[in-house]
This record gives sequence, structure tokens and C-alpha cells, in this order.
Amino acid sequence: MEMEIEKKEKEEKQKENKETWQGSVTAKVRHGTRSQVWSLVGDYLSLDKWLPMISTCSYVEGVPGQPGCVRYCSMAPPTDIAGEAPPKLWVNERLLTLDPIGHSLSYEITENNMGFTRYMATLKVVGGGGDDGDEDGCSLEWCFEADPVDGFSEESLVSYLQNGLDGMAAKVEDALHA
Repeated sequence: MEMEIEKKEKEEKQKENKETWQGSVTAKVRHGTRSQVWSLVGDYLSLDKWLPMISTCSYVEGVPGQPGCVRYCSMAPPTDIAGEAPPKLWVNERLLTLDPIGHSLSYEITENNMGFTRYMATLKVVGGGGDDGDEDGCSLEWCFEADPVDGFSEESLVSYLQNGLDGMAAKVEDALHA
């Protein structure tokens, strides 16, 4: 009985001391208003159109575009030197909030084969500086909170997200000026 109590106390201490990764990355969209950019990236089920590393984004369950909606996203990792393709990486993500007035959405990973145990993020379009926040030019902000992921450092995750967001900003600009 005493060993069980010690074990539970040890588990509680581990939970209290558990490291959490938090961060944010930003990318500028130089020639597009906040509303124009949101009209593209605010569609929860269109991530494959804007985030370069995503090859598939599809509806799984819930009401599309409403909190509780789940999307499946996958990416094909690059082939290795021998020409072998590793398994496809995938994730299911649940929409937590969608705020078209505040130009933001939040989601969490519910299932994946990438090693995430807990990951929540918010994507927000921030205005370019006018009183209405809708002047030409805006920024994309991607904030996250996650438990540590085996095989990643916090810095490598931030770098990965920054590269993705930079690619998203470029694709959005291209779409707005096509």
C-alpha cells in the first residue's frame, strides 16, 4: 500500500514538472488586406491549398467550418537517398474555435503518427496597421502549445512551423495576385 502511494506521488510530481513547449511564428503578406487573406486561410478544410507541406486536407466528421469539425491532413515526406519513401505522415485535427470577426481559428491534434501527444494552435490574420486593421498588408501568426515530441527539439518545431508559415504567406500572395 505504501509503495502505491509513493508511486502515485511520483506520478503527480512528474505531471507538475512536465515541460510544455509554447511559441509563435509570424509571416508577412505584403499585398493583401486582412479580410482578403482571411477569406482564403479561414476555410478550415483548405489547408492543403495554402500550407506547402500538406498534400491532403479532407473532412472527417462534424459540421464543416464549425467547432468540433475534424480534418485529416497528410504529407508525403521526402524520399531518402536510396529513393525509398518513408510512410506518409498524417494527423487528425479538431477545430476548437472559429472567429471570422477576429480573423482567427484554433485547433488541436486528436490523432497522428508524428509523435504528438498534445498540440493546440491558433492561426490568426493580423491587420497591417490601419484603425480598421484592413490596410493593405497584414501578417499571419501561428501560436502553439505542445508537449515535447520525441525526435524534435522545441527549436526545430518552431523552425518547421516558420518554414510552413512563410510558404503559406507566399502561396496566399500568389493567389491574391493571380
